[in-house]
Amino acid sequence: MQWLKNIIVDLLAVIVIAIAVFYEDTTLTYIVYAYTVLMCIARLASLLNRNFQKITQRKVTEAPIWIYHLIYFINVLILGIGMWFITAAGWVFIWGVAAYVHKRQSTL
Repeated sequence: MQWLKNIIVDLLAVIVIAIAVFYEDTTLTYIVYAYTVLMCIARLASLLNRNFQKITQRKVTEAPIWIYHLIYFINVLILGIGMWFITAAGWVFIWGVAAYVHKRQSTL
């Protein structure tokens, strides 16, 4: 259960996304957009650069991969329900690249 500390940011992101979508908070909307763009850039970097993969792989206690799949699914679902389709597409990209990179790393 030590890995719970590693997913706190991801859980906070789910909460912020839900509040921004369902309560239409303008400030949180910009935070969601900025965080989504930064996550897309980080995932793109991990897809294209193996050195970046090594940096992001150095977690001492890794959370189970299904937790990340669940978090990404919830983000996409919330964004889709709220009709934030472009942002949802960004999270599908984040999710897909994360799954691909994890699979590629586990086969090495």
